Amino acid sequence: MLHWFLSTLAHLIHIASPILKTYGLSAMFLLLFVESAGVVFAPGEAMVVAVGFLSAKGVFSVWIALPLAMLAATLGGYLAYGLGTRYGHKALLKYGPYVGVKPSMVDRVHSFFHRFGVPVVMIGRFIVPLRQLQGYLAGASQMGFMRFAVWSAVGAVLWISAWGGAAFWLAQKIPV
Repeated sequence: MLHWFLSTLAHLIHIASPILKTYGLSAMFLLLFVESAGVVFAPGEAMVVAVGFLSAKGVFSVWIALPLAMLAATLGGYLAYGLGTRYGHKALLKYGPYVGVKPSMVDRVHSFFHRFGVPVVMIGRFIVPLRQLQGYLAGASQMGFMRFAVWSAVGAVLWISAWGGAAFWLAQKIPV
């Protein structure tokens, strides 16, 4: 398990480090924002791990990089929520049957979010592709914005702290 975790961290750092070294924290902010706004293939997790690692090595300040990452992830989720609120429910009912989504399925997701929305939003930050889609699902399911906003922010803080903090801590232990 430890070997898998360390090899995953190394792979994520390898993917994102060139982007961060070339474009800096603005690239991290943009990629985390668009990932949280629903771009499934944006390398958000890789950015978080790499920025934690590079912060430990003195490339970035951890006190700027990780809070900036938390802000980007939170704001991206808010954008997805707004889009989901505005277009999601109607679009799912109108176009869902073309992709196999029945109205009864939309109703079940709606009920599910009213019952379990808080843990889905908070813990969903750790699960791909739920991290990218949770804002749309919460908005389309008419989860209240304040409830979504608070728990999405809490989830973003926990997710960034866990991955970025672990990479920062491990990088301090690795003599490079």
